[in-house]
Amino acid sequence: MKIKPSTTFLVTIVIATLFIISPVFFIPAVSEVEPGIGFSTATELKSGSYSFHMEGSRNHFFKVWLNVNQILHIIVRVPVDADFDVYLLSPEREVVERSTSPRGYPERISYQASSSGYYYIVVVPYLASKGTYGMQIAIYSPPRETVTTTATETIPVYVTLHKPTVVVTTITKTVYEVETVREVEYIERFPWMFMGLVILAASIIVGTGLIAQTIRATK
Repeated sequence: MKIKPSTTFLVTIVIATLFIISPVFFIPAVSEVEPGIGFSTATELKSGSYSFHMEGSRNHFFKVWLNVNQILHIIVRVPVDADFDVYLLSPEREVVERSTSPRGYPERISYQASSSGYYYIVVVPYLASKGTYGMQIAIYSPPRETVTTTATETIPVYVTLHKPTVVVTTITKTVYEVETVREVEYIERFPWMFMGLVILAASIIVGTGLIAQTIRATK
């Protein structure tokens, strides 16, 4: 059955709560594993409960492997008359978290890994404190949520525009001029022209007769 992310988150909270309050009621017996005395000899721990005895003369070194984004919870339950401080160092051995509660109070660290690798836990006896302390380690991954992402892909469309070809057609227009010669008939003018000739002839004849009479009279 698939558990929803919200349900997983609630289950994680319940487990973490029980994990935090459990040291108040129970301190396990001394573990069989021995703490390291330096980074090179740091004892690797897994999720679980451990118990170690602190002599007060040297620090205890442990290491845990964390994947990126994994969450680590550490609880150290100290004796009422002791004061142990806890430091968490990155794979580069830089302090990323610390817990320095007063004498007799438990130490707590919660950290989410920013990178994958071995993280170091160093328990330091303050003022040479001694005693048996209990350590609880919890490592878990945060709940995953399914996120649906809709991506719209934009595809550019390229349109090739061809340069239009302009065809210029030259039309030569030949104009033929036709000269129309009209025949003019002087039909109406013909009688007048004939009469004019008759009058002109008559005047010439009359004039000739007058000239002849004048010549005779002078003789």
